[in-house]
Amino acid sequence: MTGTTIVMLDPMTSTDARFAGEPWDGAVEPVDAYELPSIDLSEVGALLLGNMIDQEFLYRHRALVRSFLDDGKVIVFSGHLLRPWLPGCGAFVPKAIATFHDYALSVVNPHPLYAGVDPHDLTFRRGVAGFFARGHHRTPPGAEVLLALPGGEPVTYVDRVSTGGTILVHAGGALFDGTERDSTASRVPAQLLAWVRAEVDGR
Repeated sequence: MTGTTIVMLDPMTSTDARFAGEPWDGAVEPVDAYELPSIDLSEVGALLLGNMIDQEFLYRHRALVRSFLDDGKVIVFSGHLLRPWLPGCGAFVPKAIATFHDYALSVVNPHPLYAGVDPHDLTFRRGVAGFFARGHHRTPPGAEVLLALPGGEPVTYVDRVSTGGTILVHAGGALFDGTERDSTASRVPAQLLAWVRAEVDGR
């Protein structure tokens, strides 16, 4: 590892094929989540956390998470927050659904993460709505909302105010997946990785 290493911290990264191949190979180091307390975090610039992460474990180590961020580092969390281990982020709130239109996503603030991505391709996967996000997290004051549901509920946001670092939160488990290859949503993983790399190098 180097001081700018990007780590994918997830209990399944060592065996889950969804983190193999582009854009992850050679750019992201997969590490078992339960090794977090023993990792030399001075050598890590960013942590990527998926929806299968053990949040009870992270809650027990929330002081370590906070310290990592206050050192000016980056955390990306894609999932539903169930325990208060991530600074500034409120618990996941499911969206009340009356029709599939309630899942329709829109860009609130342009951002490299979603550059060239049609929100329709995020909303629908194989013609079914709701895979990308089915709810939201309460955002801290000063956070930048990137993507929202029809009621303005923030689906993806960047928080540079709650800690000394940068937090990107996505209220769903699909941020690392990319969906179908013929969809503009397939741009998201590589663009996420490029943004994280720029964020780490910039700090």
